[in-house]
Amino acid sequence: MTATEAKIPMLDLRAQHADLEEELFEGFSAVLASGRFVLGETVDAFESELARLCDLPHALGCNSGTDAIWLALRALGVGPGDAVLCPAYSFFATAATIVRIGARPIFADISRGSLNLDPEDAIRRAEQAGRLQAVISVDLFGRICELGPLEAYCRDREIPIIQDAAQSIGALDASGRKVGSRADIACFSFYPTKNLGALGDGGGLVTRDPKLARRLSKLRVHGESEPGVYDEIGINSRLDALQAVALSIKLQHLERWTQMRRRLAAHYDALFAERGALASSDLSDPPFDRAGLPLLTPEPCPSPARHTYHRYVIRVPADRRAGLLEALEREGIASAIFYPRGLHQQPALAEYAPPSALVETELACRETLALPLFPELGFARVELVVAAVTRFLES
Repeated sequence: MTATEAKIPMLDLRAQHADLEEELFEGFSAVLASGRFVLGETVDAFESELARLCDLPHALGCNSGTDAIWLALRALGVGPGDAVLCPAYSFFATAATIVRIGARPIFADISRGSLNLDPEDAIRRAEQAGRLQAVISVDLFGRICELGPLEAYCRDREIPIIQDAAQSIGALDASGRKVGSRADIACFSFYPTKNLGALGDGGGLVTRDPKLARRLSKLRVHGESEPGVYDEIGINSRLDALQAVALSIKLQHLERWTQMRRRLAAHYDALFAERGALASSDLSDPPFDRAGLPLLTPEPCPSPARHTYHRYVIRVPADRRAGLLEALEREGIASAIFYPRGLHQQPALAEYAPPSALVETELACRETLALPLFPELGFARVELVVAAVTRFLES
């Protein structure tokens, strides 16, 4: 059974698009009539909307979230031989893009509760890195990564911060500031499965620095500074107008979808708590010994911070996760592992593995499991998922 065949899938884009069909066709018709399919006024309009969403003056569309990271690194002057720090618990593109630009990824561990970069561990590894030219923080599963002392460390040394916000559009940090506010550049993915997803690939960047905005704009069109003049090597990474109009339409619904994701996540939390589960902020070791149900729900994100729940990720004992996956599949319920290996454990990145273990990353890779969560899921199906998970773990 594939995820799309499941009675309760991880995501149902057909349900989302059915509600938007009329708006989407109207928008596509306008683009067809314009005859402008790459960049242009439609893309300009979406970029303005993205900038307003983040309370920042500059936003640019590009071809993908991966390209957004490449453009950010390049705009900040990162190149061959430089070191870039990032968490080891993230999607492959975070580190692969560092390598593609000729730099070295320095992998840091994560915090057990948030699953985001551990600032203290990051500082320790930054001290040993040599020629550190940038830090990439990753907002995993929809929660903004709180950098704490790492932010001051970087600012004191003029080390730029790139925020990989591929999963956190619409989120707020612990100070109530919008995503992208504290980074030099923030990068978004609009892959179809994201909270704000295109109908194909797409990406974006936001910044408050006009000089960086101008350089990013130039780099995404091969390095063209004026018509026919190329004063550096860039890439071809332009947002299509058809994708931009789809994103603009969806952006009008993003807040409603985010609120529903948060309500569904809270329903998961409450139901699991009733059955004896604890939140992942319980840092006892091993944590499952103190739970009536051997399961940890996501760590709470106190107001004014706002988690957007791109994924609802639980933790279960490593020796029971495979069995739980199989049990859910038998009941027609999709689930997924993000991520089965740390980046330092990927064969393509083996030469960059750190000298000391990344304990929390490797533990998360063995224990985490994502359950279905999307705006159209509904409370009744959340209850079915919780019942199925509980039956297996109590058996």
